[in-house]
Amino acid sequence: MSVSPGLGRLWLGDGAANIPLLEGNAAVRATRWVAAPAPVAGGGGVGARGRARTRRRALRLIPQSLGVRSARAAAVQGTWRPYQPPLSKLFDLKEGMPSASLLVNLLSALFIPYVFGETEIRFAGQTTFVVNETSTTVIRLVIERIGEPANVTAIVSLYGDDTGDFFDTYAAAFIPVGETNRTVYIAVCDDDLPEPDETFTFHLTFQKPSANVKLGWPRTVTVTILSNDNAFGIISFNMPFSITVSEPRGRNESVPFTLIREKGTYGMVTVTFEVEGGPNPPEEDLSPVKGNITFPPGRATVVYNLTVLDDEVPENDEIFLIQLKSVEGGAEINISRSSVEIIIKKNDSPVRFIQSVYLVPEEDHILIIPVVRGKDDSGNLIGSDEYEVSISYVVITGNSTAHAQQNLDFIDLQPTTTIVFPPFIHESHLKFHIVDDTIPEIAESFHVVLLKDTLQGDAVLLGPSTVQVTIKPNDKPYGVLSFNSILFERTVVIDEDTTSSSRFEDITVVRNGGTHGNISVNWELTRNSSDASPVIADIRPSSGVLHFAQGQMLASIPLTIINDDFPEEAEAYLLRILPHTIRGGAEVSEPAELLFYIQDSDDVYGLIIFFPMEHQKIESSPGERYLSLSFTRLGGTKGDVNMFYSALYIPAGAVDPLRAKDGILNTSRRNNLIFPEQKTQVTTKLPIRNDAFLQNGAHFLVKLETVELVNIIPPIPPISPRFGKIQNISLVVTPDIANGEIGFISNLPIILHEPEDSAAEVVYIPLHRDGTDGQATVYWSLKLSGFNSKAVTLDDIGPFNGSVVFLSGQSDTTINITVKADDTPEMNETVTLSLDRVSVENQVLKSGYTSRDLIILENDDPGGVFEFSPTSRGPYVIKEGESVELHITRSRGALVKQFLHYRVEPRDSNEFYGNTGVLEFKPGEREIVITLLSRLDGIPELDEHYWVVLSSHGERESKLGSATVVNITILKNDDPHGIIEFVSDDLIVMINESKGDDTYSAVYDVVRNRGNFGVVSVSWVVCPDFTQDVFPVQGTIFFGDQEFSKNITIYSLPDEIPEEMEEFTITLLNATGGAKIGNRTTATLRIRRNDDPIYFAEPRVVRVQEGETANFTVVRNGSVDVACTVQYATMDGKATAREGDFVPVEKGEVLVFAVGNRKQRISVFINEDDIPETDESFYIILFNSTGDTVVYQYGIATVIIEANDDPNGIFSLEPIDKAVEEGKTNAFWILRHRGHFGNVSVAWQLFENDSALQPGQEFYETSGIVNFMDGEEAKPIILHAFPDKIPEFNEFYILKLVNISGAVFFHLFYFIA
Repeated sequence: MSVSPGLGRLWLGDGAANIPLLEGNAAVRATRWVAAPAPVAGGGGVGARGRARTRRRALRLIPQSLGVRSARAAAVQGTWRPYQPPLSKLFDLKEGMPSASLLVNLLSALFIPYVFGETEIRFAGQTTFVVNETSTTVIRLVIERIGEPANVTAIVSLYGDDTGDFFDTYAAAFIPVGETNRTVYIAVCDDDLPEPDETFTFHLTFQKPSANVKLGWPRTVTVTILSNDNAFGIISFNMPFSITVSEPRGRNESVPFTLIREKGTYGMVTVTFEVEGGPNPPEEDLSPVKGNITFPPGRATVVYNLTVLDDEVPENDEIFLIQLKSVEGGAEINISRSSVEIIIKKNDSPVRFIQSVYLVPEEDHILIIPVVRGKDDSGNLIGSDEYEVSISYVVITGNSTAHAQQNLDFIDLQPTTTIVFPPFIHESHLKFHIVDDTIPEIAESFHVVLLKDTLQGDAVLLGPSTVQVTIKPNDKPYGVLSFNSILFERTVVIDEDTTSSSRFEDITVVRNGGTHGNISVNWELTRNSSDASPVIADIRPSSGVLHFAQGQMLASIPLTIINDDFPEEAEAYLLRILPHTIRGGAEVSEPAELLFYIQDSDDVYGLIIFFPMEHQKIESSPGERYLSLSFTRLGGTKGDVNMFYSALYIPAGAVDPLRAKDGILNTSRRNNLIFPEQKTQVTTKLPIRNDAFLQNGAHFLVKLETVELVNIIPPIPPISPRFGKIQNISLVVTPDIANGEIGFISNLPIILHEPEDSAAEVVYIPLHRDGTDGQATVYWSLKLSGFNSKAVTLDDIGPFNGSVVFLSGQSDTTINITVKADDTPEMNETVTLSLDRVSVENQVLKSGYTSRDLIILENDDPGGVFEFSPTSRGPYVIKEGESVELHITRSRGALVKQFLHYRVEPRDSNEFYGNTGVLEFKPGEREIVITLLSRLDGIPELDEHYWVVLSSHGERESKLGSATVVNITILKNDDPHGIIEFVSDDLIVMINESKGDDTYSAVYDVVRNRGNFGVVSVSWVVCPDFTQDVFPVQGTIFFGDQEFSKNITIYSLPDEIPEEMEEFTITLLNATGGAKIGNRTTATLRIRRNDDPIYFAEPRVVRVQEGETANFTVVRNGSVDVACTVQYATMDGKATAREGDFVPVEKGEVLVFAVGNRKQRISVFINEDDIPETDESFYIILFNSTGDTVVYQYGIATVIIEANDDPNGIFSLEPIDKAVEEGKTNAFWILRHRGHFGNVSVAWQLFENDSALQPGQEFYETSGIVNFMDGEEAKPIILHAFPDKIPEFNEFYILKLVNISGAVFFHLFYFIA
């Protein structure tokens, strides 16, 4: 590198390969250094000193802000050299300026040096993410390797605790030598937990540190998940929907309302409310009626108080609705619980008089003044009535002649002046007795006043609260008769057709003034018209007498109305009281005459109906169309009647007059016709316009509206003319009348499928025509629509236009569309089938049914088919700490974004970094690579079998191929079968030698460290193993599956051998089942010194004769510092104590060795008898020595009783002479007397004249030996005479026993003839 000050250029290179890099100040800004040893200078280059000088000069040109100090330090150390990029990237040759990419590279290099010989891992690209919490949120993190190429496995891990916000908090990436980066996928877990904005940090780490690979910057990534799942809460009322309160009396009262914030409670939230309802304005009863309620951060419940006001206004139950209107702070309102109904119970029951003035005659009677509570002016209940209410009253009068005097003109009959209303009682009465005197008086009055201050209970005092009672001027004691004035308030009309039982008693005569005595008066009834017919033809009687009893004030005149079936007009009648007929002293005054009417009856002017119904119809002919209507007038036919009606055309659908359509009839909507007098039937025709379109299923609605008399004015409003019960009819337009209306039978989309088993498939789309008259041609077309309309071609569907024909009378046909098959992945494709026009004018297209969408559903896997690539299908067998790189491929289509979920099974395993996750395939993306890195957990494990499973994820299902499972086996690791060793180092156990019932043993704990899998064993041996002092001396310990502790138990053997302390070594060896031997493989056993001997001294075998004594000496060796004992006893041999051979020592006699005593003697006496016996022995045994002694080696002494009393027997021949014939045999018996013990041989010989026969002379055998076994008492000698065929006389021979071993002869020969 060199700098040319004159030209202002920076040169990079060594030797002759110098290249002008940049000009001017740009050279200073663009210098990039890389870490590597400086190259050796070639020919023509500068030396080391020159290169150092050049580096120093170059460094002076680098601004301090670009890391000059570090660069200078490296240059001084000789470890840096200029980096020479390709010429094409260095600068713009035209302008002499560096390219933008070069500047970026140079600046990046100054901040992050490119180090030869080192490999660096870092995040690349975006490192800050802000995402929503959804099930398909996947974050892509790119891990980049720079520097020396190497196989690198990196781990991305979540910093801090796992909060469950991600599918997995780890991911691994393997970057092979041939690549520079890998992408890992972090999937957000969509939970239901309310959360505010949460920021997480992911770190880049290694599982095992490496000297050649280091972490670069950036090495962290931040992910912010925005608030979700109603983190700020859902506001609602937390109380019953309806609450009931009482209006307080004389005060205000608060009602608490509880609001809750469900889900999250983050942040401050404010909700507004309003009070609605009534019937009265809510401001009169509640306060406030609108406002804000605030939830502080973290608060889930707020209690807000509304005040119920006391308004002293009588009210029934009032219902108000407290409604949450809006919310601020990020929260929401739960619509289902956003309101509460508050019912203010009826209150303030009004107390008052019914009327304020009473005019009464002076008679001897009781005046009753009602006082009501809980009723309004109309008598309707209002206010509360479930509680008792009371109020006091006062009677006020004056002193003038116009004032009635209490107790003179009237008497208060109440016992107290307090009026009490029990619960649910709404009326009480004040009673005053009007005193009847004979003094003529002008009108007199007094007042009764309800006192407000005395009102008790839930009530208010309203007007009238004061009553004026006026006593009429008096006195006419018998009264004055007149018609009741009520009858003149309105005309009295009697309806012949509706009067119950034809009896009418509503006409009354009143008796004003006094009611003394019985009186009567005559009355008469006449027609008030020119009709000369008798009254009694319509009403009876026509006259009569009206009687009043004493005290009676009111009487009615009963009339009977003649109910006939003749239509009649209204008639007037005059009823008169005849003054001259009065009897009893009374008088008659006005009004004494009453005019009343009998209503027109039996539909005298007519009852108009549709009749007959079959004549109400729509008629059509080639020349005209019209509505034909027919009406009938029932009842009377008097007078001309004008009837008004309307005729409406309503299109098909609901028969609703509001849907009526004009322009169909050739008349207006409203029409009329006249029924002339005496005419009962009228028909009319309403023409339909020729150009009107009658829709199939439409209706003509005919409604009867009003009817009126034309030429008669009745004296009172008549009942007839009127309409019958059916006042409207609907006439339907049938297909044979309707004009043709063509459309699809539905306007819903038609779902089509691309054919799978054929090249094309025809779809038949039905068309329907309402109205089938005439032939019509319908033209249609297909129009492209939908989001991917450009993708639809004739290769998908066709044809794109056409026509269909309806023949006359035909109502249905189809449009045939062909769907074609291909092998191209496609999304949903939509075309619109439209009806464009009809060939004839009198046919129309049905509105709303002229188009249908045809949707060809996605086919040929537009989202792709996902599976593991052929190179990633395994099975894999790896060691712990190694990784598996899996390639997931997408075949077929890649038109849309798809999501896959992968997981390692079994699900509860945690053996891999990146155990589970969600992968996002973007449109067009064909392959994703994931790395599963097995964890170095240090936990002993057997071969573990896992399988990675692909499954669909997200709302849109991802189609899976056949290779969706990859098997991975992690080989057993971390000594899964265990390391077997003794529990501790230098394990030494010292025990005593077992003795008698006291058994001593040493127990050694053997442990199985690390893993406990499987059945394993380890052998052990004791060294030395030949001493027979311990047992066992070898063995095998078996550890079952999951067993980790066993022990070796070694017993000391009671050998009764005196011994010094002995030491044994137990050694573990030969572990099986995959286990290993640890470091602690030996343990020591020591047996303490033991067993001082006690034994018989010589001689230990003594031979004695019967009747003698056997004597023995017992010696104790070793220590004599402690006294000890030993037991001894005789033990039968061939000689037995039971047979009396010797005097036994039974049950163990004891020899006592005192301190310092080493010898003791034992004597046993031998009995004398006369029984043959051989040598017989018995024994004396030592046993059960005490102290640290043993009967050692010579613990048994033997006593031999020598043979006696002919033990082997005395032998003789049977004392009988026997003859033997030639050629025959005979037996001669040898007998054994006395003892039968032992084996004895007896020799015999045949003699003749004291000379022994030679072999073969006269007998086959002439001598022999007979062997007697132990216990045998007799045996034969068989002599077989030789047949020599020579005649002979008797010959005599002698059989002798000639020799014996171990016995005595008694009778030694036979005489044999």
